[in-house]
Amino acid sequence: MKFDYPLHRLETGALSLAYFHVPWDSEIFGFPVAQIAEMRVSNPVLARTDLAPFQAWLEQEAIQLASCRLPHDGLRESILLEQVGFRFVEMVLHPHLADLQAFPCSPQGLDVTLADSADLPAIEAIATQAFGYERFHADPRLDRSLADRRYLVWVHNSHEHPTQRLYKICDGADLVGFFVTENKPDVLCYWHLTAISPAFQGRGYGKRVWREMLHFHQQEGMTQIGTTIAARNTPVLNLYASLGFRFQPPEMTLHWLRDA
Repeated sequence: MKFDYPLHRLETGALSLAYFHVPWDSEIFGFPVAQIAEMRVSNPVLARTDLAPFQAWLEQEAIQLASCRLPHDGLRESILLEQVGFRFVEMVLHPHLADLQAFPCSPQGLDVTLADSADLPAIEAIATQAFGYERFHADPRLDRSLADRRYLVWVHNSHEHPTQRLYKICDGADLVGFFVTENKPDVLCYWHLTAISPAFQGRGYGKRVWREMLHFHQQEGMTQIGTTIAARNTPVLNLYASLGFRFQPPEMTLHWLRDA
């Protein structure tokens, strides 16, 4: 996997580890945040000692929050991390639609257009209210208002992002929701963020909006759709299942907090 930020690497006979500072989350939370990008344990007994340089780095850099996402069967790795204070916070699923061009979708009477600067305040307002299942909201040790702000900033930055696109979905003059997407190789469109405005939730817009977006990407020529959702978000899990998405192997997320 390619990373666009400096990685610190730790390689021993028992442990392979790569980790980095997360500048965008550090700015939002107001303290240093780090993330483990890659981890493999081949000898659990020796790896416990070999992890010491990483722990020293956490101290040296005054890291307050570190996170790691592991394959669902990465038990050696998760057990080792739990031994040094990491805690499980969520399981994530990866819905995937493999043949979009064969998917039977039709227009749903909604408008999908790229958002412009004038749309940002309304979309950012939705972003601060529409999320509540993912890891930063789920971890009871973290301030939920900071988690809300993280999504506001993400939406704001996506508008000027070189590869991500911010789409607004409207029903007439009403802003119903937004999607942050990114077209990747193999004609895959990845949905980074998907949200319905709280004002329109429970009114039958969920499936309509998702079908409208599938039709939109179908017309673009995309052949696959991928995304990531929190396993605890059963309403959207059922939505993807009803649309015919299949689920790739899940992953688990762990957090380490200083003085937790």
